[in-house]
Amino acid sequence: MKLDEHSPIPLYYQLENIIREKVEKGDYAVEEQIPSERELSDIFKLSRMTVRRALNELVEEGILYRKRGQGTFVARKKIESVPELMGFNEHIKARGMKPENKVIEQRVIPCSKLIAEKLEIEEGTKVIFTNRLRLADGEPLAIEKSYIPYEMCPVVLEVDLSEGSIYECLKQSGYKPTEAIDEVEATLSDEDLSQILNIEVGQPVLKRERKTFSSKKVVEFSFNFYRGDRYTIINKKKSL
Repeated sequence: MKLDEHSPIPLYYQLENIIREKVEKGDYAVEEQIPSERELSDIFKLSRMTVRRALNELVEEGILYRKRGQGTFVARKKIESVPELMGFNEHIKARGMKPENKVIEQRVIPCSKLIAEKLEIEEGTKVIFTNRLRLADGEPLAIEKSYIPYEMCPVVLEVDLSEGSIYECLKQSGYKPTEAIDEVEATLSDEDLSQILNIEVGQPVLKRERKTFSSKKVVEFSFNFYRGDRYTIINKKKSL
């Protein structure tokens, strides 16, 4: 592919489209390192600044990513996290991937003031705390920490959550999830989170707090941490 110097389309954008097309065709495979800025500059007879701008645009789009001191690589396609009342397993299966869950903790604890406020119950009330690592095709994607009032759904303690669903437990207990409120913010991974998710310390992650309701009653509160390089949040809205 060649650049057209006489085209009204900027050269950096032409190069951007050439690289994008190579990724789409598989000429540059997922996780493959692409030519360096210097090499691309020599190949296309462009300034390093023009090449850098094209690569920056593709990094911002999530098509490429950089490894400090190593170069630029083709990124995996991000998984869309749609804020709907669908369990993780169903969500990942719908995208043609194999879900897996590793249970880190599953026990009864007295709730803190913060959790009590979120669940709208008394501080110290017994809640079931679950901590799970979520994977897709064997790759760690997210950590989910959930709190459910014990009296509402004690069956959660009896279920193997590496296979089972908290939402399904709630439904069977007469508390079918009907609505959820999400708060999402960008943050950076600390040492513990990095070790579990197999990412570098300081790498971007998406933190989501979710309150799940059955009718008007809060039935679950959760903290979820998603890898920023593998997840994107999509907010679907219907017109009025």
